[in-house]
Amino acid sequence: MSESLLQRVPEDASTVLVRSPAIEGVTPVCAGLSERSERVLLVGYAGSNVESLRTRLAERSTDPPPVRELDVGTDVEPSDLTGLGIAVAESLRPDTAVCFDSLTAMLQYADRERAFQFLHALGERCASAEATAHFHLDPEAADETTTAALSTLVDVVVDTEDETVSVRPELTEKD
Repeated sequence: MSESLLQRVPEDASTVLVRSPAIEGVTPVCAGLSERSERVLLVGYAGSNVESLRTRLAERSTDPPPVRELDVGTDVEPSDLTGLGIAVAESLRPDTAVCFDSLTAMLQYADRERAFQFLHALGERCASAEATAHFHLDPEAADETTTAALSTLVDVVVDTEDETVSVRPELTEKD
């Protein structure tokens, strides 16, 4: 089910919004996007899934990428988006997959406009560092306006409940 979703995400997608219930934890889509890179940076709010991600990656590969955790709440204050952006930027290397878990938690500390600006800047930082990013969002916790706004910042939106993948036209027109 989720594996077929992953296959529909273009390899050249640099930013992906993964809409999945928080209770699902590390989905095959998350692990699959993460394993496309040489290293993973998990940006996690309280109760992040770092061990679960490591386990899922080890199940999928004999040589899984190393996972480094940036613990929001310990390493940086949850409401300090500037500090969070700096911490992520300092960790970026080419071929890094940033797993942002989760936008749902971040939106408890920042309004939609600040979150939008932060994600826009983070996407640009990842692109300039030749890194990728995927962002988790619980569809039950985000209203349609927020989801629509955040969707404009990414190349692909994957919805694990609806089993849909929406790809920006610029990526599909390359063929």
